[in-house]
Amino acid sequence: MNKYLYKITFLLLASLTLASCSDFLDVVPQDKILEEQTYSSEAGIQNAHNGIYLQLTGSNLYGRQLTMDAVEILGQQYNISGSHIRIRTAAYAYAETAPKSIFNGIWKSAFTTILTANKFLESINEHPEVISAEKADMLKGEAIAIRAMIHFDMLRLYGPIYKVAPADPSIPYYDAYTPSTKPIMPAKDVIAKIITDLDAALVLLANDPILTTGKYNASTAFDANPYYSQNRGQRMNYLAVKCLKARVLLYSGDKANASIVANEVITFTKNTTFFPWTSFLDATNASNPDRTFSSENFFSLSDYTLYNKQRDLYDSNLEDTKIYAPLLNRINAVFESNDNDYRSLPSWKVPIIGGKTQKTFFKYEDVTDKTKIFRLQIPMLKLSEMYLIAAETAAVPADGIAYLNTLRFNRGLTNLAATAVLATEITKEYRKEFIGEGQLFFYYKRNNTTAIPNGAATSGNVSMGALQYVVPLPESETNFQN
Repeated sequence: MNKYLYKITFLLLASLTLASCSDFLDVVPQDKILEEQTYSSEAGIQNAHNGIYLQLTGSNLYGRQLTMDAVEILGQQYNISGSHIRIRTAAYAYAETAPKSIFNGIWKSAFTTILTANKFLESINEHPEVISAEKADMLKGEAIAIRAMIHFDMLRLYGPIYKVAPADPSIPYYDAYTPSTKPIMPAKDVIAKIITDLDAALVLLANDPILTTGKYNASTAFDANPYYSQNRGQRMNYLAVKCLKARVLLYSGDKANASIVANEVITFTKNTTFFPWTSFLDATNASNPDRTFSSENFFSLSDYTLYNKQRDLYDSNLEDTKIYAPLLNRINAVFESNDNDYRSLPSWKVPIIGGKTQKTFFKYEDVTDKTKIFRLQIPMLKLSEMYLIAAETAAVPADGIAYLNTLRFNRGLTNLAATAVLATEITKEYRKEFIGEGQLFFYYKRNNTTAIPNGAATSGNVSMGALQYVVPLPESETNFQN
């Protein structure tokens, strides 16, 4: 870890939290005084906490590279052919200048955000008198879970193929704000740290209002201040942590416990009305389509620059060398030429402008009604993944098919035959469900899939192995480890 990141982290946090105090840095420039000012009031603590989320939506993290850009290119989601500006990334040429710059940027932003979360945790613990213990627990639980989530994605990207080499070196783990460089740890030890953090977060979030009033409605029983109880679906809440834990457990090969956790979430949704499946009419509404199935999402990031990214990556007026779009026959193969699947119809269309003959991506396109709650949201953890985990970890294939049929029914598809091959059908659903969300490449890596469909060809596969699945650590990191 570059030690200079520690020097900039608090100043970055301060700039996010004290934006309304334009002259403050001129008055009290010392880091410690900045910290005292920030954490001396409840509003300051809330601003510092919200600053972590602002960093998550940055273009190097979940606002672009870890959802709709770099990791989707690695998963061959788009037609990145020979003249495309991202061809070397699609070719897994990690040592070359352009890909190296992308993945160095991801690493730097990821660990800067981890440091911000750790600084928040340290500082809020040093100021216990400002807010109640109940409020502090919620904010700390979110910060710890975010720290775990980012470490996990860095492990999935830069770590070894876990199924093959769980003891191989992977990444460092920063569970405290420290100027010391942490050592590179075996992948299995990083997983253990992640699980420890998630379990700690679940304890701290045990009284999360999302469990009693859902993800939008404020809970006056918890606190009259809406910061702690309103719009919980845009925060790393208790149920989101459960979903993340199920994802981590499955990645580590612990199918038994992954099944237990995923089914806990599924059971909760069956016993409440808080997370209904998105209806066909809502998903395909002509003016205001809910293309991200927002009612099913346990955690979504609110990105106020989302539509700029939609324009920059997917707009039909972009040149073929710049647009992120699949070949027409490739997207038809993914959806099995079935527009009854309402993951297809609203999100994939041949545009009427721009001269494109292939379908282009509209998932993150703006809607007419600017008051819609689901505007600007990027899905992070959602109900469909819990059904996919439950299907993959089911005790018998018939039970797995039943989980898939529930998902398929709520995507406008018919039931699978009892003789369907479960693993094959799960792969099909991953290819349909997570486009623009950054999960397909990690699915392939988790399963050590040796060949995946080539996004830049009408047919054929790309051979995959460690050279493709394991992004090298940045030189800045390896230099500090020596």
